[in-house]
Amino acid sequence: MKGLITSLSIFFIMLIGIFFSINYLNKICTKLEVSAVQIEKDITSHSWDKAYDNSLDLLNQWDKYSDKVSMFSNHAEIDNVNNEIWKLTQYTKCEDEEEALASTHVIKFLLKHIIDMERVNPQNIL
Repeated sequence: MKGLITSLSIFFIMLIGIFFSINYLNKICTKLEVSAVQIEKDITSHSWDKAYDNSLDLLNQWDKYSDKVSMFSNHAEIDNVNNEIWKLTQYTKCEDEEEALASTHVIKFLLKHIIDMERVNPQNIL
């Protein structure tokens, strides 16, 4: 009986941990995605200085959160986001609209993909 209680306790602690980690990951990715959307708006309005400053801010946010996100997600995804953010800073600095918009789109896609891959559903469990 003692083993059953211990096993159930560990199971419920794991479920609670999974719930909080997924919520934290969603909050981080959503925050980063909002920054990417703002950069996209700055690019389309040709506010290049603002877009560059926001891309550097996105890079700083990513550096702050990437260690925590890497605990929950695939490292290839983390590397792809990191590379795209570095590219975005240079595209906004050089005022390359097409490449900057493509890069922000890829960043948004990768952040959504990280959230989708960590969502609890039968496809991700099996």
